Amino acid sequence: MKFELNEYTAQLSDEEILQDLQMVAKKLSTDYLSISAYKKSGKYSQTAIQGHFGTWKNALMQAGLRNERNSKELKLISDEEYYSDFQRVAKLLGLNTVPYSEYKKYGKYSCEHIFSRFGKWNTVLEQSGLDSTGCSKDKITEQQCFDEIERMWILLGQQPTSTDIIKGNISLYSIDTFKRRFGGWRKALEAFVNYINQTSFYEDENSEEAKNIYQIDGVENNTPSKKAIDKSEDETPRSPLHTTSRNINTRLRFKVLQRDNFKCCACGASPAKDPSVVLHVDHIIPWSKGGETVEENLQTLCSKCNLGKSDII
Repeated sequence: MKFELNEYTAQLSDEEILQDLQMVAKKLSTDYLSISAYKKSGKYSQTAIQGHFGTWKNALMQAGLRNERNSKELKLISDEEYYSDFQRVAKLLGLNTVPYSEYKKYGKYSCEHIFSRFGKWNTVLEQSGLDSTGCSKDKITEQQCFDEIERMWILLGQQPTSTDIIKGNISLYSIDTFKRRFGGWRKALEAFVNYINQTSFYEDENSEEAKNIYQIDGVENNTPSKKAIDKSEDETPRSPLHTTSRNINTRLRFKVLQRDNFKCCACGASPAKDPSVVLHVDHIIPWSKGGETVEENLQTLCSKCNLGKSDII
């Protein structure tokens, strides 16, 4: 028997795929196409479509279709359907697990929705009868994520966007790191804002949080409980002459920087205009002269202006 190449077929174009997506959507009278719905009526394979457009969602967007399920549609997807799809992708990869990056390429469902449903990537793997990837979003802590969001916010002088991370190359972590931990970039920002808006111990010592900070199971104790804020935020003891600590914690620091538009109050320098600029938060009335660590007595100064400032009022 003679060995021959398969018959040559013309290269599939993007336009042909988009037209077929639109035709199937019209046939089904819908503006959203799931992969399973398309497979029943469409001409092309999921692999071919994702090879052209990267992701299923991007293909739908290019076709002018809705690329996200609504909440009603999401509720109709059973846990078993997620498990089945993970098993399918694992078989496709020849593995007994499914890495996050590979599921994004070959999976039917949105990774954000999977995190929303199951909480952790390894949870859905375990419930699908698969092995853990050995990777966990817990390796990068929530606090590290918050610190990085703060750094980017200060650097840009405004709220960072997912585009800043993906195309601007300004983040130490990938956009997927924030999505895995919080379920989405918007949710990461919301969690950061909630963190900043928490009242710290030295900002309101009459708060319930402050009253409970030195209690363990309701018993007063001189050692802070696990409910206390991170000691690293405030390690300098207060003087008998002060009601606040000299140290400026992370939350208060960011509030002052944001209030001052991430610019030096003396010369107007900002990291957004010159990345070499380093901003400090400084006491207006020096702490050594009785000034308290409260928002009204704090200002943003660049490192040059702050180093040139004396303790003279």
